[in-house]
Amino acid sequence: MRITSETMVMRSLDRLQTRLSTYERTQSELSTGKRILQPSDDPSGSRRAMSLRSSMRAREQEVKNASDATGWLHAADSNLQSALERLSRARELATRAASQAGEGERHALAAEIEQITEEIAGIANATHLDRPLFGGFSDGAAVTFDEGTGTWEARGAGDEVTRRLSDTEKVRVNTTAAEWLGFDADGTGGDDLLTFLGGLADTVRAGPASAVGDKLGDLQVATDNVAAKLAEIGTATNRVDAAKARAEDLLLTLRTELSDVEDVDIAEGVMELQVQEVAYEATLAAIGRSLPPSLVGFLR
Repeated sequence: MRITSETMVMRSLDRLQTRLSTYERTQSELSTGKRILQPSDDPSGSRRAMSLRSSMRAREQEVKNASDATGWLHAADSNLQSALERLSRARELATRAASQAGEGERHALAAEIEQITEEIAGIANATHLDRPLFGGFSDGAAVTFDEGTGTWEARGAGDEVTRRLSDTEKVRVNTTAAEWLGFDADGTGGDDLLTFLGGLADTVRAGPASAVGDKLGDLQVATDNVAAKLAEIGTATNRVDAAKARAEDLLLTLRTELSDVEDVDIAEGVMELQVQEVAYEATLAAIGRSLPPSLVGFLR
């Protein structure tokens, strides 16, 4: 078989191109930090990396859901705490009125109780992220007063706003005004806290003291109901915090696994780059000794 100069040149160039491709790939791996630059580099590893990324996206969404849930729960907790404080003040006023207060004092006490009623109605209509905090899925105010009938009404009664925390777990992140104010299941009033406070103010203003004392027990029941809803919010907050911590831990584990699958070991990559550089230069030197100087001189 006759080997011509052209054949020698072509084979030499092929070897040189192979060395150069390997050298450039090592440079790309080191610069990107990834050993899998395309699926064909490692089909099995690529499939594993895609699966890990899918799991990571799910965990990231769970962390976002938990953060959103925490915001709603903290807002509800803060407002219910304020409601309890106002109810505590209403109890102090009612207790004073039940202790043979004079007519002028009773009017002042009744006026403050009416103010507390308005404050609690304002708390019930609080918003979070431009949405009713205690209105469930409704868009308007959670509680409204019907001037025609003289009664309070609540929207969103029974609505349960939930956030998914994992593939198998979701948690309710709301309580409705209808629930903690004691409205009926359909949102109608009559026995609700706002109506009760309005009646309490009327009783304090009119007397007698014994009639005010009779209402203290009902006021305590209403206060206990708000406290119970506050406890539910606290329990839900603990669940969300625990689920968020689990999701963040799992996310960290998945990131470590993904790094093991597709990332380059920097020390090993630098060493490999040096090896390929030496191999490329040695190939150039070998070709320089075997091919005409004009070609090799150009290449070098």
